[in-house]
Amino acid sequence: MHALPTARPDAPSDGSGTARQLARALLRYAPPGHPDAGFFATVLGKSLAHGDLGRSGLTPRELDALLARLFPGAPAAHDASLAALREQGAAYAAPGLDGAHAEFTRLLRALLDAWSSPDLDTTAWVTGVLARACLRPDHLWRDLGLSGREDVTALLTRHYPGLVARNVRNLRWKQFLAYSAREHAGQPPSEAPGCPACEDYGVCYRPAPAEPPRQ
Repeated sequence: MHALPTARPDAPSDGSGTARQLARALLRYAPPGHPDAGFFATVLGKSLAHGDLGRSGLTPRELDALLARLFPGAPAAHDASLAALREQGAAYAAPGLDGAHAEFTRLLRALLDAWSSPDLDTTAWVTGVLARACLRPDHLWRDLGLSGREDVTALLTRHYPGLVARNVRNLRWKQFLAYSAREHAGQPPSEAPGCPACEDYGVCYRPAPAEPPRQ
């Protein structure tokens, strides 16, 4: 069995029902017990529900490789529930990124590649998903269609265990990844591109307290 993340009652209605249906359809083609199948099915289901496979962060070549590895037979199956996968996949071309987003993505990929687990053949795809998700204005768990921060923690611990251990301040994951990517590149800390538009920006990035006036 492949467990899909459980939607929370306060999760926004953004096509999540359709996304979960698509994810469940993909999982019918997954190898039994694969630890990453539920995550990628959720990411692809949400991307398909948005009508934007580029949202996944995977290039067309990476998407083809992932489908062949984790959901073999799904694209070619005569399965009405996966019509969106066939239609969108046939026309998919990875969108480009502007300068600032492309630079941040490069820095974050470099960080994640440096800390990736050498024993897993799906980590590079997780890196692509996370790099794109950090460009959007939402919490990682909600953006990815997961059930909470603990799902992101489990994913990162599986694929980048040493990096997770460095989050000693218990920062939110998108904030921690952005700070760490800049630090890894020898740059001062800065938020992820998606953070300023997030509803909790003021919680994560509180302004520094004003210095008391000099006597």
